[in-house]
Amino acid sequence: MFRSWPRKCFTWLIPFALLLAGLALALIPPRSGGEPLGNHLCSEVLIQAEELRDLIAQHDPHLRIIDFRHKAKYYLGHIPGALQLWRPEIENRRPPLLGLSAPSLPAPPGQIEKLLGRLGVGSNDNIIIYSDQCDQAHLWWILARYGFPLQQMRILDGGLETWKAQGYPTQLTAPHFRPTTFRFPAAPPKNFLMANLEEVKAAQAAPDKIIIDVRPPRLFLGEGTKEGAARPGRIPGVVGIFWEENRVAAGPRKGCWKSAAELREIYRAHGITPDKDLYIYGHSNLAASYTLVSLYLAGYPLDKLHVYGGGWIEWSRSKEAALTGPAR
Repeated sequence: MFRSWPRKCFTWLIPFALLLAGLALALIPPRSGGEPLGNHLCSEVLIQAEELRDLIAQHDPHLRIIDFRHKAKYYLGHIPGALQLWRPEIENRRPPLLGLSAPSLPAPPGQIEKLLGRLGVGSNDNIIIYSDQCDQAHLWWILARYGFPLQQMRILDGGLETWKAQGYPTQLTAPHFRPTTFRFPAAPPKNFLMANLEEVKAAQAAPDKIIIDVRPPRLFLGEGTKEGAARPGRIPGVVGIFWEENRVAAGPRKGCWKSAAELREIYRAHGITPDKDLYIYGHSNLAASYTLVSLYLAGYPLDKLHVYGGGWIEWSRSKEAALTGPAR
C-alpha cells in the first residue's frame, strides 16, 4: 500500500501542476507594443540587440556593423566593431538648386561602391545597420535599391538606445578593416523603390495609387516649413501619417518598430491596403524610407512601395499645386 502511494500521488500532481502553470501564464501581462521577435511578416529585415551581441561574440570575419550617425556621436560611444558612416557621404554630390540646399538624393551606385570598399565592406559581407531616428532605414533603402541582397543586411531594431538599454557594451575607438573592392550585384537594381515628380503627379488621379505624407502634422497642415523648401503645404490628395507612428513611443521597447498587426491597423484605418501602389514622401527622403520599411515589415509588397526621392523640397519648388489647412 505504502509503496504504491508515491506513484498515485505523482500521477495526480501532474495535471494539477499543469493547471497552475497555465494560470500563471494567464496572469502575465501582455507586452506593450512592438514585440521583439517573430511579429513582423518580413522579420528578416530586423535584428534584435541580443542577436547582434551573439553574432559579435562569434567573431565572424564577414560581419560588418555600420553606425550611421554623425562622427561626433560615434566617438562618444558605439557598438564594438562598428564602422562610422553619415549622410553627406551617401548623398549625390551636385550643386544646389536655386541657391538652396538640394534634396538629399542618393549617391549613384559607383560612389556608394567606392565608399563601402574604402571602409572594408565586401560584396559577400553581412551588414548590420543602426542609427537613431530614421537614418538606419534610409541606408537600408539605398542599398536595397541598388540591388544589395536583402538577406545580407539587417537593421538593429531600436538602434543604439535599445542596445545600451540592454546593458551591452560600447567602445570609443574605431576599428580598421583592410579596403576591399565592393560591387553591387549584376542583377537589375530595384529602381521602383524611388519615384520622381512625374510619377507622383500621375499617382494623384489613379484609384489604385495612394500618396503618403510622413512629415509632422504641422508641416502637413502648412503651419511652417523646413530649410530647403520654397513654400509650406502638402501635395493635394495625400494621406498624412507621421513616420513616428510606426515606432513604440514608451516602455522597454521604446524606439523599436511596432508589431505587424499594429502597423497594418495604422495604415488600413486610412484605406491603405497591400493591393495599392504607395508613394511615400517627407521633407526629403529620410523619414519616407522609414515608413517604406515599416510597410514592408507589415507585409506590404516591396515592389509596390516607392519613396518620392525629391520629397517636399522638390515639390515646393515646382509649379505644382499645394494645399494648406486641415484635410477635407
